[in-house]
Amino acid sequence: MQNISRIYALSKRNIILRYKNSLVGFFWGFFKPLLYLMIFIAVFSKIPSNHIDNYILYVTSGLIFWFFFSNVTNQSVGSIIGSSGLIKSLNIPVIFFPLSEIIGELFNFVLTIVVFLIIMYWFGISYSPRLLMIIPCLLLFSLFSFGVTIFLSSINVFFRDVGILWTTIQPAIFYLTPIGYDEKFVPTIIARGNPIYYFIKLGRGIFHEPQLPPLDLWMQCTAIAVGTFLFGIFVFNKLKNQFISTI
Repeated sequence: MQNISRIYALSKRNIILRYKNSLVGFFWGFFKPLLYLMIFIAVFSKIPSNHIDNYILYVTSGLIFWFFFSNVTNQSVGSIIGSSGLIKSLNIPVIFFPLSEIIGELFNFVLTIVVFLIIMYWFGISYSPRLLMIIPCLLLFSLFSFGVTIFLSSINVFFRDVGILWTTIQPAIFYLTPIGYDEKFVPTIIARGNPIYYFIKLGRGIFHEPQLPPLDLWMQCTAIAVGTFLFGIFVFNKLKNQFISTI
């Protein structure tokens, strides 16, 4: 119970600090995808070969997943270094700091989905029990994102360029992920080598497609999420005893 209280307190602190002195608060989490949506509509929707039914719903369902991942990793990559004072002075497990970041962003993501579901009603989203499948989808994506997060934040303790490098390569990953255009425009080897592609495809299948995502896609996402998480934990455990002396 004490650990749960600590994680709650750290997550609450992150949320408060994130929206401190902000006029619109968590709505910024929706405005950013909205801006990108308008850009995609202006650029990609005019391409005849990129015709997609219900294009707005297609793009938005991909954008909210991407920005969850992007926000989590960007904010968490420096979470261990940024909390060095607390780590040295308080007996708090180091892993709680990147974990609290992802919980705080998960809270923001849930609120964004609520706004998304309300607005997308006018653009053809179908309200049905199938939308509840977004819960296991989100849990898998969170597990994957946490695995990436603890890997990056652990390595960043020793090589401070990791944070800069990550923000530099993110735009390339974003545009190589079929969010604003049909996946046929991406070479198969690139699409299938991009783990984020599978989660966006899974979430989009729940929001946009008439049929639920197939079982093999669920299994692929589960394997990617669990594998990434275990790899991140492995790296973290290998390096955590050196954190105090390094930060």
